[in-house]
Amino acid sequence: MKYCRLIHLPALLLLLVLPAGAADWPGFQGPNRSGVAPETNILTDWPDEGPAVLWSNDVGPGFGGAAIKDGRVYILDRNDIKGDRLGVYELSTGKAVWACDYDAPGRISYHGSRSTPMVTDSHAFTVGAFGQVTCFDLSTRKVAWQKHMDDFGAAPPKWAWSQSPLIVGDTVVIAPMAGDAGLVALKPATGEVVWKSPGIGREGYGSPRLMTLAGKEQIVTLTSTLVTGVDPETGKILWSYDGIPVKRGIPTPTDIGSNRVFITAGYNAGSALIEIQKQGDTFTAKEIHRDNEQGGQIHSTLLVDGHLYVNLNTNENLRRAPTPGLGCFDLTGKLLWTNDTPKLDRGAVLAVGKHLLTLGGEDGTLRLAKADPKGYRELASTKVFDADQKRNMIWAPMSFADGRLIVRSQNQLKCLDLRPNKSVQ
Repeated sequence: MKYCRLIHLPALLLLLVLPAGAADWPGFQGPNRSGVAPETNILTDWPDEGPAVLWSNDVGPGFGGAAIKDGRVYILDRNDIKGDRLGVYELSTGKAVWACDYDAPGRISYHGSRSTPMVTDSHAFTVGAFGQVTCFDLSTRKVAWQKHMDDFGAAPPKWAWSQSPLIVGDTVVIAPMAGDAGLVALKPATGEVVWKSPGIGREGYGSPRLMTLAGKEQIVTLTSTLVTGVDPETGKILWSYDGIPVKRGIPTPTDIGSNRVFITAGYNAGSALIEIQKQGDTFTAKEIHRDNEQGGQIHSTLLVDGHLYVNLNTNENLRRAPTPGLGCFDLTGKLLWTNDTPKLDRGAVLAVGKHLLTLGGEDGTLRLAKADPKGYRELASTKVFDADQKRNMIWAPMSFADGRLIVRSQNQLKCLDLRPNKSVQ
């Protein structure tokens, strides 16, 4: 069953407090899934007590980040006994606006939601941990339609469905990763299938991303066996790459320009740089560089001012000393530096302008650093979440819009004010 309820505040009042031209973060890793904010200014002269916490709300356990659209924050929450909930809050105050629930009871390893909603002007799309693909109508605040990954012959991944939908033109794209339905494009208004691609590899936990490579727009996806480029108009596989031993594909590949894609993964997979080439109608993926040692387990690599920044923590090195944390690569794939202090665990990294925000996955510390290819250069830090648990698992991606940062732990959703004043650059 589905339960949707209005909690408070008509849309008109929200428009009165929404700044004109405010930037949005409408889905996973921002407007183009780069993890880099479209805004460039950020508060850098943090007070001793840290940036102001504008609001804090209790949420259930989870690893899904927030989407921010038109002054509202959207998260997929979950209760193992009842099911999933789309929660909608005011960005400025944190007040609940409305929520919509659907039944999806059951327990999973690492409890909680995984998907970041994808929000358009009229709808929000989510993938639930048990495989429900749901479209919420923002005007009626109800479920418009729902599919399930097993509709396409897909088997659930070991750690549940952990991807976010992608809007491409007039379609919403999901990744069942089934033998004859690697990617599936659906009509946003009805859920009707537009196309299905052939298989793109075994189970993965990452989210597809739209890139333009070798003059062709394509959907790039990392699974546990392949990286593929798929034609967004037809679902045809244009190219594939299997050059790194991916055991469980999680981070979304990074478009670094010049028809090149940077790939990283944990579980001893390492990293690789490939170039997509086209000859006639044929696309190929050429390996340019490979690093067998350094890889990031969960979060995507960020391209900032011509260099790549990634959290290099993985299962294999988390308990070693020293433990690698943030790392920087150049655009040839060469590792320039790693930094073992501070320890990030599996925490997220986000970029605003030429600055990096990192959130410690265990200690709950938010840090601001300059994106500097010469080495780690921290500017400020503050404790955002308590570190009184052995395993905090603060792994959700962060979100940034209109100078506000949204962060999520296993029990709280917080908004920090990072709007700049007399920032020291």
